[in-house]
Amino acid sequence: MPKLLLKHEGVILNTYELEKATTKIGRKSDNDIQLNDAIASSHHAQITIKPNEYLEEQIDAKLEDLSSTNGTQVNGCIIKSVDLKNGDEIQIGSQYFIFENDESASMESTAIYLPDEE
Repeated sequence: MPKLLLKHEGVILNTYELEKATTKIGRKSDNDIQLNDAIASSHHAQITIKPNEYLEEQIDAKLEDLSSTNGTQVNGCIIKSVDLKNGDEIQIGSQYFIFENDESASMESTAIYLPDEE
């Protein structure tokens, strides 16, 4: 199951399982992940999870900025919308998260096929 790891100086402070199809993140209490952070907007960003249409047992995750005041960053780049991959670092306000997707671990690298020489 995909999750967000809230980190500070290399220490995991909290883990958020992304169990719903859409997880909203922001300062207000109606968000799925509520941040106590004045830099984060009331409704800052959302993550959408859906099954991959080509690979069984794989999921696709998309992070979208919800027109926040201070923006959302992934791996140091300000984004509007981006497909997440395992290990991506997300900054929302002054909070840093790591996106973790165990389902994609087996898909990280491509095998190289070397045919037998005849």
